[in-house]
Amino acid sequence: MNPRVNQYVSSAAGAIAEKLVKQISFPSPLRAITEICMFAGVFAAAGFISLGLGIGDMLAPMVPVILVIMLSNVASGVYRRDITNSIMNIYVHSAYGFLLASIGFLITLALFFPSHATTKFIFFFLFFSFFVSNTVRPLISGTDFMDGGGRRTN
Repeated sequence: MNPRVNQYVSSAAGAIAEKLVKQISFPSPLRAITEICMFAGVFAAAGFISLGLGIGDMLAPMVPVILVIMLSNVASGVYRRDITNSIMNIYVHSAYGFLLASIGFLITLALFFPSHATTKFIFFFLFFSFFVSNTVRPLISGTDFMDGGGRRTN
């Protein structure tokens, strides 16, 4: 291979890896506990409403599902400190994280808990977790709600 092409490929791979590592950010312990409780509550409510199961029956599938959701949010960069300057940044990263979490949720449910993989349960959980997380997340992240959607004022 041409040394010039090799140098270009290695610098491009390095830039992509650097961008991905920058994207990953873990939440503070209090924020993590708040979001875990939020998703656990939505999961238990969706299980009760759609499957008629109690909290005891929902604990086994709840743990891996919430782990997948939290890791998807970490990978989406929703917990980065530099995105909290605009509510639109939070919503964009939250939507990206929700897409990753939805895919992970569906795979986890289908592989490990197929008895819970009903259309009604999936709809209730994804629908309510999307709206609850996008309501709670800006409140607990310290976002300025009067930023005009991230537009400059000068």
